[in-house]
Amino acid sequence: MNDWVASLRQLIKFIIALGILLMCLYSAKLMTLWWQIPLPSPLVAMLILLLLLASKIIEPSWLAPACAPILKYMALFFIPAGVGIVQYTSLLALYWPLLVCTLILVPVAGLSLVGFVAKKGLKND
Repeated sequence: MNDWVASLRQLIKFIIALGILLMCLYSAKLMTLWWQIPLPSPLVAMLILLLLLASKIIEPSWLAPACAPILKYMALFFIPAGVGIVQYTSLLALYWPLLVCTLILVPVAGLSLVGFVAKKGLKND
């Protein structure tokens, strides 16, 4: 009987945690629909969840029962990307200079530009 009660408590905690996550997602879907926000609703949901966690409205321990199983199997979500890389190794070998430029030079140029603009903005303040 005691094991049954403990299992039921775990199930209720899981349902509550999943409900909190789903409420964040569906509220974000409504916000993006009503206010025509040009962002994906999962991103807005993560921002809502971040605000709720940062303001201590929601405790991280409340979300743990639903998040722990997802995080446990997170590596499975990267298998399709790994298979795609293996499948297109000939294209990667052909276009590696373009990929290097895209993955290294573009972020460095962007960060440099942001730093330059921020430095100019601080002098004017």
